[in-house]
Amino acid sequence: MTAESKILLYLSFSAALFVFEDLRFYLVLAIVLLILLSRIPFRSVKAGWVPISLFLLFTFLSNLINSHGRILLSPGPFVITEEGLNLASIRAARVFLMIAGVKVMMGGSRTGDIISGLGRLMRPLERLGIPVKDFFHTMGLTVQCFPALKRRAEETYRQRVGDMPVRGFWEKAKVVSGFLMPMFVEGIRSPEVYFQEADHGEDRL
Repeated sequence: MTAESKILLYLSFSAALFVFEDLRFYLVLAIVLLILLSRIPFRSVKAGWVPISLFLLFTFLSNLINSHGRILLSPGPFVITEEGLNLASIRAARVFLMIAGVKVMMGGSRTGDIISGLGRLMRPLERLGIPVKDFFHTMGLTVQCFPALKRRAEETYRQRVGDMPVRGFWEKAKVVSGFLMPMFVEGIRSPEVYFQEADHGEDRL
């Protein structure tokens, strides 16, 4: 599938999540997505699972507690109702399925291809004077440079930590702040450095 087809399919999928409110429908979609996720490298699937899990938990609990309806439990100052449980399950399922859908869409595509596809889909907006091409071109260049920037930051951090005794969170934060700002300044003044590093990184891969 082309990047544009994947984007349109994902948008249709996301819209369907807000049309149907049947948990059985969400369960079927979850099974299908889990099957598709099993075909994606596990490293890509597990990326970001900690913040995603916390966000899902927050979404579920914030909709579960103190909602109006038939009371099921009332532990202390909190009230759990049947309607609140159903609403929390639906909204948490929507968030989970949208995130899983993104991972499926990105599993067989490069980020740059998806960004280029978005730019092509939104190209008609240029007739209204919106600089779509420049925006997505800049975004694509940023994504291309990010791996090299991340690799440089990790190497510099390991070198700094190895050269001096660093203990505690605040000392590590001082070490990071000491080299991140010069790196950003270098990126603004000479961005071609990171493009060259990105090209060398792709050659090594």
